[in-house]
Amino acid sequence: MRYVYFTKMLKGLDVKGLIAFCKEVGLDGVDLAVRPGYPVTPANAATALPAAAKAFKDAGLVIGFVTAPVDMTDPENKTTQGLFDACAKAGVPAIKIGYFAYKAPFDQRLKEVRTKLAGFAKLAAKTKVKACYHTHSGATMGNNAACLRMMLEGLDAHHVGAFLDTGHTAVNGGPIGMELDILKSWLSLVAIKDMEWSKTKAGWRSLVVPVGRGIVRWADVGKGLKAVKFNGTVSVHGEYEAKDLAERKKLAKEELAALKKAFA
Repeated sequence: MRYVYFTKMLKGLDVKGLIAFCKEVGLDGVDLAVRPGYPVTPANAATALPAAAKAFKDAGLVIGFVTAPVDMTDPENKTTQGLFDACAKAGVPAIKIGYFAYKAPFDQRLKEVRTKLAGFAKLAAKTKVKACYHTHSGATMGNNAACLRMMLEGLDAHHVGAFLDTGHTAVNGGPIGMELDILKSWLSLVAIKDMEWSKTKAGWRSLVVPVGRGIVRWADVGKGLKAVKFNGTVSVHGEYEAKDLAERKKLAKEELAALKKAFA
């Protein structure tokens, strides 16, 4: 497997800083957040993304895929098409697209979403950059494997893929082995999160914590990945607070070691 780090939590680092982070932690590269305020944005991607990809390649690392803004859900939008073109030029193989919010009635919303995903499949076929959809808990279409499969059924897995999240499926899905089995035909990427439940005045809420400190059953994740013969890109999300960059590096190293042990 190839282990990359989601750069959402590394917003203050430029490309050189991201490369240094990966080198020190022992990662294979990054899941690059291409969003406003980051080194590469949708507005500058045409030039900045190929330059960043070259810098990572020269350092012996990769941009495993790009994570787009959460509202990038229209395949006919010029900014969306520009980002797919930039990834094609840079040699980045996939994009995590945005999220489709749930709206009632479900059947109508499912039909709308499938139409959009069919459009992404055409864009992916044209650019050779796969469009991937992430399992995110909450009032989001595709918030577990069964719903995401309904969205993907009939679409070419070469062009549209599933991005399964260990943490979100732990709080909003079935057993991880079942979740992986449901999506195995489209499984392209795996997001790493651990979760814990926290009681607040507003009620119970899930919070991301470092690997091994939450409710995710990592041995089961490892077994499930082996069962579906997954050997692709794994994105360590690190979406928890760290007091400084040094602590984030330390936690990232610990997470990476734990994952390699669980997935061996």
